[in-house]
This record gives sequence, structure tokens and C-alpha cells, in this order.
Amino acid sequence: MRKQISLALISATIAALGGVCFPAYADKSIPVADFFKKPQYGGAPILSPDGKNIAVLTPRNGRFVLAVINLESRQSKVIASDPDWDIGRPFWVNNSRLAFSVTRGSDVVMEDQDGGGLFAVNIDGTNFRKLLMTIKEAKTGQKAYKPFSVVKRVSNESNDLIVVNNERGNDAALGASDLFRLDTTTGRTKLLTFDNPGKVGSWVVDHDLVVRIASSNSVDPDNKRIKQTVYYRDGEGQPWKQIYQAYHDEGNTINPLTFDFDNKTLLVAGRFNGQDKEAIYTWDFAKQTAGEMIADHPVADLNDVIVDEKRKKIVGTLAEGMTAEMIYFDEDYAKIDATLKASFPGQKVNFSWSGNNIVVFVSGDQNVGKVYLYDISKKSLEPIYSLKPELEGKKLSAQQVINYTARDGLNIPAYLTLPEGVPAKNLPLVAYVHGGPHARDSQGFDPLLQLMASRGYAVLQPQFRMSTGFGWKHHTAGWKQWGLAMQDDVSDGVQHLIKQGIVDKNRVCIIGASYGGYATMYGLIKDPDQYKCGINWVGVTDVKMLFTVTWSDMKGPVMDNIGAKMHGDPKTDGEYFKKVSAIDNAHKIKAPVLMAYGSEDIRVPLIHGEKMRDKLKAQGNEVEWMVFTGEGHGWAKESNRILWGETVVRFLDKYIGKNP
Repeated sequence: MRKQISLALISATIAALGGVCFPAYADKSIPVADFFKKPQYGGAPILSPDGKNIAVLTPRNGRFVLAVINLESRQSKVIASDPDWDIGRPFWVNNSRLAFSVTRGSDVVMEDQDGGGLFAVNIDGTNFRKLLMTIKEAKTGQKAYKPFSVVKRVSNESNDLIVVNNERGNDAALGASDLFRLDTTTGRTKLLTFDNPGKVGSWVVDHDLVVRIASSNSVDPDNKRIKQTVYYRDGEGQPWKQIYQAYHDEGNTINPLTFDFDNKTLLVAGRFNGQDKEAIYTWDFAKQTAGEMIADHPVADLNDVIVDEKRKKIVGTLAEGMTAEMIYFDEDYAKIDATLKASFPGQKVNFSWSGNNIVVFVSGDQNVGKVYLYDISKKSLEPIYSLKPELEGKKLSAQQVINYTARDGLNIPAYLTLPEGVPAKNLPLVAYVHGGPHARDSQGFDPLLQLMASRGYAVLQPQFRMSTGFGWKHHTAGWKQWGLAMQDDVSDGVQHLIKQGIVDKNRVCIIGASYGGYATMYGLIKDPDQYKCGINWVGVTDVKMLFTVTWSDMKGPVMDNIGAKMHGDPKTDGEYFKKVSAIDNAHKIKAPVLMAYGSEDIRVPLIHGEKMRDKLKAQGNEVEWMVFTGEGHGWAKESNRILWGETVVRFLDKYIGKNP
């Protein structure tokens, strides 16, 4: 990393790349690479605490460099760059200093992602300081890499940050961390949590920078279940007191979020009084339970809040149902939100506000992201840039929300993307199953989804039982349902579209990664006449191998407790594992399969794919096989992502792309 950075004006950054309206048309000739190339800018600009400057990750010589733009003068200065690294994750320390890390970006495979580190520099390019070595430097010096994560700024007048790392607890089975105060000009740290209740995974610091809440997870020696214990103290030097305990497998853990600005009112997210969805509450310290409910949502879990430190307000929360929406408690924020949404109907609008300036980031299923500057006093909206200008003027396909009823009566929400400009009748369908399975899809730009839709394929993304974010009942309905009701949820969605006449029953393919890869293989087993092909990347092929493959990261007390409840217990569920094993039932597969794995994957190691490949080939199945050398649980390198997109489309075109 170089301290001295050459001056550079990037006035073109404030340019008409991101106008509000563009001519829209469907274009099946969009190059595959355009969907997967890295964005031309590194995300949204970061507004300084005083609202006078923005920090931008802007391109130069094939790398992202860190520039600061003064919003009054429009003068720009590059303050951090390196010929071998992208600058990443900038963070304002105060109004005149920034911290950041470095990354290889999409230039290399996962195995070579050796960036990280932590650095700081003033906005005039002076007083550069390396605060933490990179992973590469740690490997070269044969040292342990001990990263800091930034928790919060100290103040506009301080060069310090509050950071967290796990150096003292890196051998703890369930994690243990400490908070430090880090001086970004000297690199010196001060331990803030020497006196702590032990093996703490997360902390809450009040607005006077006193550590007040500690949340710890431990294995109960009596039953081996994972138990959360939350501790509280009245102030610095005061004793820690236990205020809450719950088992994770019951869904009653809480997430302590923040103190209000009185430093007395604690906000938490959790489920109380039998409520299915997580909501946000104040905490009643007298009764040691939830107090007033601040916000809830009928279909989505709420588990975070937005804090405005300058105005000393808790201003809102994000409700991410099938369509994300902001719930604002503060009237001023609500008015700004309404104004911006009126300018960008149907888009997801996020903004940061300080002084007269608001940085606006607009995105959506058909929009990778555009950035605008809104001046409150002038009521003017100025385009800054588009993340992927190569897709401007090309209308992508809308990701609409649908609901259907599973065969046992459970409501299944799903996303349905129909190819733009094509009648919704007798379309070829891709059933695209998300990973996890305790995860979910979200509405927004997905390069593979949009590529498939641009080539004429309808795409169904079912949020099957076990998916998270839609309440505890929806999640737990999927426990130990691999290959059973979870699989039926996918199949029922396909049948729903066939009955409506949207989908051609003879042209359906099932695809997915990780758990989605398992669902692909088992879908070909359970419904061999429904699917004409399958695409599985980094997919589980045998559920019991989640527990028995010892070089995987899927091991330890979490898998022993919650993992066994969700996925099956290797001590007692042998018959279940045999029934739902894709490998043990591979003889039922008839359709051709495309399979791809990363050579360095420790989440779903290569053996999952190799064993399935060998069995399918031995019985004469048509199998295309790929190994991405150096990649892990997905593809980090841009050229690999492009190659994968090209391979997927070619495979789909071959088996379901043309009318029979």
C-alpha cells in the first residue's frame, strides 16, 4: 500500500450516467459477460458525517480507488490506491478521515483472496496508517490473521474507532470476541471488555461508548442444546447481570439492537407471547422481558433498526418480506422516503442523510443500482452514476411475487420472473432453488436469473418451508423435510404454473446451488417425469455427509444441536437419511445433469459431487462435469462466473430451449 497518492480529478463521476428515465426494450442479445462483469463503481458513495463530502470507490486502471468528492466545489481527490488491490469497505472515522480494507475483487479465485487488513488516511491524502496486516502478509510471515471489524465511530472529533475481534477467543466452539478502542493515527488499541461475562459473541455499546450488553452462546451440559444468555450492566465498572436466557432451537432468542439516546431504553428484536414473527420491542428491565412493541410486520421478521447519530434518533427499520419496505418512526425520514419513492416508483430506495445532502441508492430486480444526490434545500435530484451502465436502456425482466398453496395447505410465497416481451403461455421453466436451506431469496438483481429470463426462460424461485425471514412456523415446517415436504413445495409450484398455462409441462428444468443442488438431484429422483434436466452446483448429495465429512466446516456444537434438528440426527435418523439421500436413490434419475464444484469448497466438499458423478456415469446417465480449480462454495473469479453463465444457458437451450 502506498502512502503518497497522485492527485486525480474524477469530475466525470458527477455525470449524467444515471438519469431517471431510459428507453426500455427487451434485448436477448445482451452478452452473457455483461450480466456477470463487476460493477463499474464499488457500490454507493458514503456520505461524511457532516454531509459535506462523499467517499467513492471509483475505477482507475482496472482497480477501484478511493476518492473523496467535496459536494460544494465538486473537486475530487483520490486518497488511496494500489496497483495490485481494489480498495474496499470505506468507513468514515470522522469528517476528515477514512478507514478501509483491500481486496482482490473478482480478479482471482477464492483460494487467492488474500486481502483484508485495515488502513486509514485523511481526506487530503495525509497521515496514512496501516492498522492491520493483510491475509497475504500474515501468510508470508507465518502469522495468524487477526482481523478487526469496525463497530462504530467514536465521534466527529476523534480519530478512534470501536472495533471487535476474537483474538482471545478464537478457540471457543461458539465464538468469543472482545471490543477495542482503536486509534487510527497510531494503531494503538485499548481493550474495552477485559471484564466480561465470558465467551461473548455480540455486544451493545451505548451512546457514551460504554459497553452495556453482552450476548453469549454456550452448550448446556445437561442436554447439549445451545443456549443464549444475555447480560446487562448499569455502567462502566458495574457488575454484569443476567437478564435473559433461551434455547436457540425454540426460536425464542433475542437480538439486542441498541440503546435509545437516553442510554436507558434498550431495543431488542425477538418473539414474545407466542408471536410467530420477530418484532422490535423495548426491554422491561424490571420484569426482564419485552416491554412495548415498537414495530412488527404481518409477513416478515424484523431484526434491526436504523440510527441517526447526528439527530440522536432511532429512525426506522427494514421489513424484508417478499418486497422490502422501510418502516420509518421519524416523520422527517418518512417524508424524504415518500418524496424519493415518488421519483422512483417500483424501485428499492435507500438513502443516507446529513445536512442538506442525501445520497440516494436506487436498485431493483431490473436495476443493478444507480446513485443520485438529493439537495433538500434546492429540492434537486442529480444523477451521479450507474453501477452497470452497459445494461442501461435494456429492460430486464420483472421479478413478480406470487403465492401458491402446497399440497398440505401451507402457503408458499415465490418469485416468478417471466421473459420480457414474450407472452406468458407455454414457456420453458427453470425451477431455481435457493441454498441454505435455512436462507431465502430476495427481490433484486440476480445476474443468472436475468440471463436466463433474457434467453426466454421463465424462472420460479419458491420460498419453500425452512426458508428464513417469514416467521418461525414457516421455518420449522421444513425441519427434517429434505426430499419430503420441502421438495414437494418446489414441485407444487411448478404444477401451479403448468395448470395456469404459463409453463410447458414438457420443458421444465430444476437448478440450484448448495441445498439447491441437493433439491436438483432429489427432484430428478422424486419427480423424474416432471424435470427434463437438472443443474447442480456445489450441491449436497447425501444429507448424512453433512455430519460425517470431517474436513467440512459443517461440524461442531451448532450442527450437533440445531443442525440435527433441522437436517436429521445421525445417531437416530438412519432410515430418514437413507430415504432422502440423493446418492442412495440415484438409480431413479433419468434426466441429463450438469454438475459443478469448487476444488477448495469446505462447506460442501468435492466428494459430494464426485461420488454422485461416479454413480451416475456407472449406470449410463448423461452427466456434464466441471471442477473450478481454486474456488470454494461458489465462484469468486469473474471469468469463472461468465463461463458458468454461458454453460448454464447452453445446457438449458439443449434440453428445454426449443418447442418439442
